[in-house]
Amino acid sequence: MPKRGWNRHKGGRPKGRQREQKPSFHILCEGVNTEPEYFKGFPVQNIGHCKGYGQSRTALVKTALKYKRANGITKKSKDQIWVVFDYDYKGELQPQQKEDFNNAIIQAESNGIRWAVSNDSFELWYVLHYQNCDAQQLRTWYNQRLKFHNGIGDTKERENAKKMYDLLLSNQADAITRAEAIVELYDENDKAYADKNPYTTVHELVKELNKYIK
Repeated sequence: MPKRGWNRHKGGRPKGRQREQKPSFHILCEGVNTEPEYFKGFPVQNIGHCKGYGQSRTALVKTALKYKRANGITKKSKDQIWVVFDYDYKGELQPQQKEDFNNAIIQAESNGIRWAVSNDSFELWYVLHYQNCDAQQLRTWYNQRLKFHNGIGDTKERENAKKMYDLLLSNQADAITRAEAIVELYDENDKAYADKNPYTTVHELVKELNKYIK
């Protein structure tokens, strides 16, 4: 005969134990302000870590691997660890920058780390809230378009970065649709990510976070 207070169901386990545990999000960003302040704006309670590291792309992935091991994050834990970085083209750094970008994504993927990347810059994701982007552009162009649309041209400033989630929210669904359309333009098996421009997978992280908004 079951003990009093035990609320049992078929199988004999307490119902409370059947609740699916929410994954914790661990978001490691290349930028110090732009990316982490945007993701901190999401009204979800299971963002366990969100920080900008100011590191290069492959260095950030190495930091994510150390973080993953130190915190015991495995497939069984259901936690999600993400790296967020962009290409930010600089002519004098080619072709090393291209190799760094491509290798960082490949290393992340092969080690179970999810990636939200942009080519050329994270601001591409912001501009997609207002318009289609179908030609190769650099960060300066995206900043100009963003300033035209909402008056904020530099999201590297922390106070500006903090405003972006609320400022963009009403157009977020449009941005997701536009980002998905961009991804469809490329062969998903092509690992030359630096040659995909414009390109972003930031919407994939956004969609995951949206699942846990109350």
